Amino acid sequence: MKKVLALFALLCCLVGCSGTMKSAVKDGAIAPSFNDTLLDSNYLWVRGFGAANPAHTSDSQRRIMSREAAIAHAYQRATEVLFGANLESNVQVVDAVSSGSTIDTSAHGVISQMELVSTEYMDDGGCAVIMRLDRKRLQAAGINLEGKK
Repeated sequence: MKKVLALFALLCCLVGCSGTMKSAVKDGAIAPSFNDTLLDSNYLWVRGFGAANPAHTSDSQRRIMSREAAIAHAYQRATEVLFGANLESNVQVVDAVSSGSTIDTSAHGVISQMELVSTEYMDDGGCAVIMRLDRKRLQAAGINLEGKK
């Protein structure tokens, strides 16, 4: 009976974890590969990163500010997926050699009721968050996700 219960618990864990985003932090740093966004049958999942400001002297201040930056980054990712992004790119070429390039992006849209699912800190004080937005809420707001990945 104990084996059956243990097997059932493991199965529930595996089913509950499927479709969610996996951690992007490995050994205290950003992992070599990860997904930024995931759209499954129930949620739009987005990841955000925030860097710690080296001018902040306390660990608490660095963590709080990098977390806030990571949350803002996740909202930006969600806005880009749902509403698209404006992109402006410039490359300067001098003597047939690229001497500088800039890429600016902006995204506009209103997103509410995103849920913060996980927060992870890196050794340097940076932060990675995973947030999700329920597809039912998006559909109720008239946002169609068909054809989006």
